[in-house]
Parts: sequence; C-alpha cells; structure tokens
Amino acid sequence: MTIALRLRQLATTLFAPGYRIPILAASFTASFALFAIVDEPHKLVSLALAAGGLVALLIYPEFALALYLVVGDVKGDDRVSGLLPVDLTLALAAVLVAGIILNLLRGKRIVAMPPVYFLFIALTVMMAASLSYTPVFEAGIDKLGRFLAVTGIAIVAPFFVLQTPRTMKRFLIGFAAAAYAICLYSLSRLGGSERLVTPSDNTIGLGHVACALIAVIWFAAIPKLSLSKRMLTYSLLLVPAAALIGSGSRGAAVALALVIVASLFFYRWLLLDAACLLAVGLAALPWLNIPESSLEYLGTLVAGKTASALLDFRGELLDYGWKLLEQHPLIGAGIGGFRYSSPNPGSYKWPHNIFLEVACELGIPAALIVFAIFGNAIRESCRQLRDRRSPYFTVSIIAAALLAIGIVNAMNTGDINSDRSTWLFMTLVFVIRGYRVKDAERFELNWQRMRAAHA
Repeated sequence: MTIALRLRQLATTLFAPGYRIPILAASFTASFALFAIVDEPHKLVSLALAAGGLVALLIYPEFALALYLVVGDVKGDDRVSGLLPVDLTLALAAVLVAGIILNLLRGKRIVAMPPVYFLFIALTVMMAASLSYTPVFEAGIDKLGRFLAVTGIAIVAPFFVLQTPRTMKRFLIGFAAAAYAICLYSLSRLGGSERLVTPSDNTIGLGHVACALIAVIWFAAIPKLSLSKRMLTYSLLLVPAAALIGSGSRGAAVALALVIVASLFFYRWLLLDAACLLAVGLAALPWLNIPESSLEYLGTLVAGKTASALLDFRGELLDYGWKLLEQHPLIGAGIGGFRYSSPNPGSYKWPHNIFLEVACELGIPAALIVFAIFGNAIRESCRQLRDRRSPYFTVSIIAAALLAIGIVNAMNTGDINSDRSTWLFMTLVFVIRGYRVKDAERFELNWQRMRAAHA
C-alpha cells in the first residue's frame, strides 16, 4: 500500500462525520489539561481556543475561507494581531491550503473550473514579463507575489472548498457571522465625530463588509418569509445598515442601492417592504447618533454638482492612470508601475479602479483579459438567474448580488490585491456553475443507465 493511499485512508477515517465532534472535544480537553498544570493560564486559554478553532477550520475549511475574506478588516487591531507571531492573512492562507489538502486526501471532488480561468495563467505571465521593465523591481515582485499567494487563494480556493451547496451555505453563514461581529464593533463609535471603522481602522472596508452582509440577509432569508417573520428579520438589518451609513462609504451605498432595486424585479412583493424600510430608516436616522462627518460625506452623492466633485482626489488618480495608459498602451508601465512612475508615489499608489490599474500597468491586452473574465462571470450569472426553477436559484441570486457589489467596489477603490472579496465573489458564480454541470452530468449518466437497462 502506498504512502499516499495510507494518508488518504487515515484522513477519511479521522475526518468522517462520526469522528469530528470527538476530535474537537479531544483538542479542547488536551489544551485545558495543560491549562491545569502550567503556570501561565492566560496563554493556555488562548492555546485551547486556538487548538479547537484550528481543528474546526481544518474539518470545515469553508469557515476558514469566510474568515479569509474579512481577516484584513480585523488584523489591524493590536489585540488581534498579537494573537500569532505571523501575519493573520498568511496564517489563514496556510490553514486553507491544509484544509484543501485534507479534502483531497479524503477523496472529495473539486468543482470544475470554467475554461475562462485559463486566462489567469496568461495574466500572470504578463505580470511576470513586466518585471523586466517595471520602475522598481522589488515592488513589482512584491505585488506579483501577493497576487499569486494571497489574491490567488481567493480566486481558486472556492473550487476546492465549496464542493457542495451545503458547504456553500456554511460559507455564507460563516461570512455573515464574521461580518455581523465587525459591524457590531463599529457601532461603539456611534455618537463620536469620526466615521465608523473596522477593527483595522478602515472606513471603506466597513462599508464593503456591511453592504455584502445586508445583501446576504436580504436575498437569503427575506423572500422566503411571511410578512410577520420578515418584520422580525428586518431588525437584523439595523446593525449593518447603521455601520454602512456610519462608514460614509459612498461606493458601498451605491452598490447596495443597485442590488436592492434589482431584487424587486425578482421579488415584486418586497416593493412595499423596501419603501417602508426606507421611510423608517430616514425617520430613525437622527436617533442613531451617526457621526456628522459620515452623513456629510454620503451627502456628496446628492449634493455633488459635477463628476469631479464626486470623485474628489480619485479624479486625479484616474486622470493619471489614463495618461500612463496613453504612454504605454500595449505593455503598460510594469506591475507596480503606477505608483513609481507617478510624480507623487506617496499619494499615487493605485488608480482606485482595478480595470484601469491593469491597463496602465500591464497594457490593453491584459485589461481585455480581465474584462473577459468578469464578462464571462456576468454572462454566467445572468444565465443562472433566468432559471428560477433551479434548486440553486437562491445561492445564484446571492452570488449575483455579491458579484455586482464587488464590481462596483473594484471600480472606485482598492487595487488588485487589497480587495480580495471582488475576486472571490466572482468565483462564487462559477462554483455554482460547477454544481449545475455536475447535476447535468449525473442526469446524463442516469439516463444512459436507464437506456442500457431497457435495451
């Protein structure tokens, strides 16, 4: 018997459903046994929780993927960053990779990737080739490395982790729980003068998290409930709604408005609910102690007279990005070249639009690759939404909403590595496609067996 086969049998046995609870219990028991005999109990409490949490994340890597989506919004807190001697993003990435390896050892099939994902290979080759002419080689290497090792996990891990609709459901629950905790944390600043932030002191990140959380609750729960239960569920939206407004994140507010309006084409009976929620929200706004700075910044969406007033400093970044693209239309200025080709590297870090960022750093062909990938995701999402009888329609419409939110965010903030949620939300659409393909293959196989039986 080969070593690989032995490892596979061991993993299948240890992580079988009947063994999961005992393994978790054993990890906590062993840690607390150490707690009883060692002189530094506060460290061992952390050890006990970490040991149990680590085993849980290995057994259910979909929860690790959910945490990976928001870890950047919490690791900036000193109390969180001090938990481990390494960067939390890299630690979660390692746990995810280990969970994927265990899944493979247990014989779990991955979800088939669509052919369009081969374009990521071409994009990566272009990034590597641009290192030969990028202004600062070390910065280019760093950006490429983060795209491969950090962003790349968000792009491909869902195919290895979310093999079934059940794991997809657990992922969404894990993300919603983590996002809700972040939103609750932000409300501690209500009544102050500064905009609300995540534990990592990020206003834009809070807006993105709150927006995605509202979308998940809205599409996952609200349409299925009766009027009385919907009224109760709407109370859950108070926390993320207050966090979103308090963050002052205009892009997230626009994205949420777009997906809520779009949802009314699928769930017309929610039109009255949406109107009532808007009226109640506006009436309650003075009582929520939202910081004035947040309301003023959001107010520019209405009060802004011109596009330049709305874009503010982003207008300069976009303008410089276009100029850089005009100078290097075919191969770009090199990966990381936007910042180090600019007259102000301290402020001009990226153009706050990943499509323009790719175009000006890697050239128009690379930008067309990114457009093709996102275009395929949009087309696949529209195809899924046309099939309202599909057993996956609920997760399809959630994925479509998150994809729309991710695209809006990608067009007004962040760079290709800082906004991992955009890439992961896009991948969810293709994961659901994989479910549908697997069902079609299973149906075809059963049909062939029936024909063979009657032949």
